Amino acid sequence: MTMDALLNFPKFPKAKCAGTGDFFFPDSQVQLEERLPRLLEFCGSCIHQVDCLDYSIKNEIPDGFWAGHTAEERKAKFKTKEEKRTNSLREIVRQLSNGFTKEEIAKDRGIQMDSLDRTLDRAKRKGLI
Repeated sequence: MTMDALLNFPKFPKAKCAGTGDFFFPDSQVQLEERLPRLLEFCGSCIHQVDCLDYSIKNEIPDGFWAGHTAEERKAKFKTKEEKRTNSLREIVRQLSNGFTKEEIAKDRGIQMDSLDRTLDRAKRKGLI
């Protein structure tokens, strides 16, 4: 876990993993496979599963077992999240090239102009504009 993610880790008051030490951070694939049934049991009955998964995906935490998901499963979700962002950027660029104004695009997407401007800056950095 990155230091920033660790420092900002939300305290889930009734989390099943509380007090388990590094059990949710296996050192190897073999260790993960050995622990998997117990890890799934912990997470499967935890009331914080959704928040835990959201936190791990939002922070793109590359290791450990979070909310019933292995690192590989979460990495696939990171990729999906990035693909959605890129597709959204491409759609905005397409709208601009078709003559839509920034105001029309912002209204269509239900976002503020400053948010659209930040989005367009990301599109420029990615070379989409």
